[in-house]
Amino acid sequence: MTSYGQSVGKEAPLYADNEDAAHANDLAGVWAVADGAGGTGIFVGEWAHHLTQNVPAQPFAELNDLSNWLDGHWMSFFDRYRPRAEADPFINHKFMYEGSGATLATLHRQGDRLHWFVYGDAVAVRYQPTTDRLVAANPDLRQFESAPYLLNWLDFPKADGMQSGVWSHQPGQQYALFTDTLGQYVLMAHAALSGDTPSLAALAQKPTALGQRAQTHLTHWAGKAGRFSELVWNPLRDALTSAAAFLTYTQQLRRQQLLGVDDYTCLLIDA
Repeated sequence: MTSYGQSVGKEAPLYADNEDAAHANDLAGVWAVADGAGGTGIFVGEWAHHLTQNVPAQPFAELNDLSNWLDGHWMSFFDRYRPRAEADPFINHKFMYEGSGATLATLHRQGDRLHWFVYGDAVAVRYQPTTDRLVAANPDLRQFESAPYLLNWLDFPKADGMQSGVWSHQPGQQYALFTDTLGQYVLMAHAALSGDTPSLAALAQKPTALGQRAQTHLTHWAGKAGRFSELVWNPLRDALTSAAAFLTYTQQLRRQQLLGVDDYTCLLIDA
């Protein structure tokens, strides 16, 4: 399998700050994205990077797998960043009492099976171009209404925050991992274009930014049903060819108010 990926910060091109992270090892069949939660703790982008770079060779099938993995990796992160935190009393307080939080999504290929894992509101999908069928590991749009579960070196992972499963690989099938806001865009667009408008319509009734975005999707995609590949998936694939293309792509979606302001990361895996 071959992967294509890009990541861009919310303030690009003016500032390079980006609290997302991604890791791809096509040869080993291991892929991961993480989203550092800027409103929680400190060094969250660094924590996201630490998580993705240390994803194990074996998939997370159960909560114990995740807990044991974190037990073996949090201390090296703590030892590296504690001296930096101690240099500033405010940062040190946040570090010691809030830790560092991030969501995480992974894919592991084992033979003809893809093991997926999601903690928090990152998004994992499989897509079959021949049938234009997209299946998400976590398709419920309501997950974006509240703060996500976060992996934090300061705390134990929660069973309610974790989802995992297995997909059987089919010829031509493609896979993607997204951090939350770009994944949200893909799920909303697919709901509108595949005829699943009740879920979007219910969300659009909420007096929130998420509700307004759901209504924008309903309006924008009206009369274009059945064109998900043409209008959403293929432009996304094309945008992954370069950092400049990905920046242009996300900025255009933001101008159309189809995409919220955030850091954006995508890994797309081709069979």
